[in-house]
Amino acid sequence: MTMRFRPWILLRSVLLALVMLFIAVPMVVVVWTSIQPDTYPAFPPSGLSLRWWDSALTREWLLPMALSAQVALASALCALVMGTAAAYALSRGRGRGRGALEGFLATPLLLPEIVISLGVVQLISMLSARGLIGSPLLVVTHTVIGIPFVLRTVGVSLLGVNPLWERAARDLGATPLRAFTSVTLPLMRSGMFAGALFAFIMSFNNVELSLFLTTRDANTLPIQLLQYMEYEYSPTLACVAVTSVLGICAIAGIASRFTHLTEFIHGGTK
Repeated sequence: MTMRFRPWILLRSVLLALVMLFIAVPMVVVVWTSIQPDTYPAFPPSGLSLRWWDSALTREWLLPMALSAQVALASALCALVMGTAAAYALSRGRGRGRGALEGFLATPLLLPEIVISLGVVQLISMLSARGLIGSPLLVVTHTVIGIPFVLRTVGVSLLGVNPLWERAARDLGATPLRAFTSVTLPLMRSGMFAGALFAFIMSFNNVELSLFLTTRDANTLPIQLLQYMEYEYSPTLACVAVTSVLGICAIAGIASRFTHLTEFIHGGTK
C-alpha cells in the first residue's frame, strides 16, 4: 500500500526544523565563543581555549550570579506560597468576584514590566524610602511577576482534584489540615514545582524590573551583563551566559526528576 504525499506534513516538518534551528544556533554560537582563543569568533577556528573562563569565574561575575540566585530563590518561594494559596482558594470558591480576582492576580502578565518598575520607583520616591531599593525590593517585585505563573500551573493541577476526595478524608476523621496535606497537596505538587520553576527563571533572567531597582554595589547578573556590554565586548560574556544556562538546566532537570514535571506538561496531575 503506497502512502499518499501530503504537502502539509512536509511543510510542518520544515517549519519545525527552522524553529529548532532558530532556537539552537544562537546557543551553539555562544558556547563556541566561550571556548575559542580569539576575542572575536572566526571560521575556521584557530583552536580551543579556556582562557576566557578564568575571567568569568571571578568575583566580578560570581557575586552578581549569587545575588540573582538568592533573589530568584526568595521570590520563587514567596510566589509559590501566595500563588498556591490563591489558586486553592479560587478553585474552591463560589463567589461572584472569583473571575475578577483571578484576572487581577494575572495582571502582571499583561502589563509591560518596565511600567511596573517605573511605578514602583515612583512609589518609593513618594514615600521617601529610597533605602528600600536593592535586594528586598527586588524580591517583592519579582514575587509579583511570579505569582501569576504559580497561579496558573497550580490551577491546572487542581482541575484534576475532586473536592469530594478531601471531604471524604474529613468524614473519615481527618482534620481539615490533615485532609489537605494528605489528599490535595500531593496532587498539586507537580503544578507547584512547575510554577516555582517558572518564577525562578523569570526572576533570574529579569532585566526590566532589576534595571531600576538595583544599586551600584549590588547588581544582578543580567544587569551586570548589560552594563558590561555597554563599554566593551569580551568572550567572557559568553562564558557567563553558558554558566547561567547550565545552572538553570540543572535545576530544571533535578525538578523534573523528583516532581514528575513531564507528566504535568503532558496534562497529568501526579
